[in-house]
Amino acid sequence: MRQKSIVVAALACGAVSACSFSSLAAPAQAAAPAPVGCNSHWPVMAHHAGGARVRSPGPLPIPCATETGYATSETTIAATPGGSLYFSPANSENSLGRSSDKGASWFLADPQQMQYTSLWNTVDPDVIVDRRTGRVFWVRATGDLRTAPILVDESPLGWQAATATAYAHGFQVYSTNDGQNWVTADYQHEATGDWEKIYVGPPAAGAPQPSGYPDVVYMCANAPFEVSGPGRDCYRSLDGGRTFALAGYVLPSASSPHDVCEPLAGGAGGGVGSDGTFYQPQSCQGGSWVAVSHDEGASWSWLPITGAPGTRGLLSGLQLAIDRANNLYALWPDGGQLELSISRDGGKRWGGPLAVAAPGLRQVDLPALVAGAAGHVGVAYYGSTNASAKSLTAYLTETSDALAHRPLFYSAGLNDPAHPIFQDYAGSDTPRADFIGVTYDSSGNLWAGLVKQLGPPDANSRVPTTGYVGTLKPAPPARHRRTHHAPRRAAAFAG
Repeated sequence: MRQKSIVVAALACGAVSACSFSSLAAPAQAAAPAPVGCNSHWPVMAHHAGGARVRSPGPLPIPCATETGYATSETTIAATPGGSLYFSPANSENSLGRSSDKGASWFLADPQQMQYTSLWNTVDPDVIVDRRTGRVFWVRATGDLRTAPILVDESPLGWQAATATAYAHGFQVYSTNDGQNWVTADYQHEATGDWEKIYVGPPAAGAPQPSGYPDVVYMCANAPFEVSGPGRDCYRSLDGGRTFALAGYVLPSASSPHDVCEPLAGGAGGGVGSDGTFYQPQSCQGGSWVAVSHDEGASWSWLPITGAPGTRGLLSGLQLAIDRANNLYALWPDGGQLELSISRDGGKRWGGPLAVAAPGLRQVDLPALVAGAAGHVGVAYYGSTNASAKSLTAYLTETSDALAHRPLFYSAGLNDPAHPIFQDYAGSDTPRADFIGVTYDSSGNLWAGLVKQLGPPDANSRVPTTGYVGTLKPAPPARHRRTHHAPRRAAAFAG
């Protein structure tokens, strides 16, 4: 999301791939093994908003986590109806990790046609799955190359390549049903920068309708320049991600507030409702908003998110998610807490925020929000009980009744808090981790895609990393239950 330096590894990709869409319907749900890497000694707690612990909620879920074995940076994760997990990026920014056995094993998947880069944090990749069809979409920033006369040998294919500097300018969208046969949409010279996100959902009534694929695919990014914007635009595909055209600008738009709205403080989450309404979050200096489009990104109206703060510098941490019943959820960090607010009417009115982070935490970092079935909400993040700690533990918080008068949350550490796995170096390290990912699978299980650091930065500020995938395994049936003592579990958060 900052000025990028990349090394040319191969010629830029050509026009849109000639691959055809096959088997557009979502594959049948496959039986899958239980998650691996579960540890009943990691902290788990049931609680209400504000950290009020529930002492006897019944059996607690068990946290599970595994390593992909591949280095990673800014992560996202997606799950297909057929049971596959996709983890972005893996090994380099030219490939993803794919698992068909709930994270027990991983292998690499990559598009056959793409613009390669050999340095981290140059492309801000984002992976999602279409809820209705199961098709996987992956987007990355691209850019014109400015070659310097220095030769290195760092390309992903081991070729000698010329060092080059590139401003992120343009994008490529890749899509697949099976992780092997990819379609590439190549738009390297469009007026888009970084912080690109991809969305998919039903078409809007009265708007252009898709052909050959049932849903509309959107790509939104800072425009025309990375970081500075000063705007944010959205491209639309009506043929399942094969071709794209500019739909319109979220920022600036006719109804955007008369305020300073940094493009890096927008686009974190959002999505498309069942009626085709498209939602985007945006923070400005004076407050936070949800931008709403009823015509597939051609025009936008802005609605304030009550209680959500404005930007602090370039960023805000604001996240937005939509569940399958079209309820909206806004999340933002507030000191050492995470605040969640809910709108049941498309962003017109918002409920009072709920403090939802794990009890006892005094520091939270890099939250990622997702919503699934009605009232199902999950958050992945890093945190610590020490407000000044530099090394942090990975956490998941989820609820299945966010719409209830007093929702019940479960929060769990995804590693032993005595051995933290992450430190936010604020962009001074390589690879950076500016964001992490979280998703629901078709069975309603919550998955986090995170960065685990394997050691401190070396002399060149390079940090060894691996992808880290976590979930909460449901409590076993009654006849196999073990008794969980909330006070013992709670004690595990201390430290």
